[in-house]
Amino acid sequence: MDVDTATTALTAERDRLLHDLAQLRGELVDPGRDSAERLGAGSDAAVETLADELGEGMDEDLQASLDEVDEALRRITDGTFGICVDCGQPIPDKRLEALPASARCMDCQSKSERR
Repeated sequence: MDVDTATTALTAERDRLLHDLAQLRGELVDPGRDSAERLGAGSDAAVETLADELGEGMDEDLQASLDEVDEALRRITDGTFGICVDCGQPIPDKRLEALPASARCMDCQSKSERR
């Protein structure tokens, strides 16, 4: 995957993630509405707590994805994009086309996930 294509894909993904985070955080932290109002007047405390926990988990996942995209953009800037951060070998184009923020080749990613 060439750097221009990667930059375009990563920038679009970054914009989407920022939008999703802003939207989620706006729903989680809206001073005009509390949890009961967001979920309906008949909601009980357990449902409110579950909704808040799910929202926080989604926020963490989106933030982690944003961090991966930002790191990939940094690798483009410093000339290391497409090189596995663990073994130093090129990451196959097919992997980068599917997951432009990939920092590892498939072998190293598998090893990392097993740890």
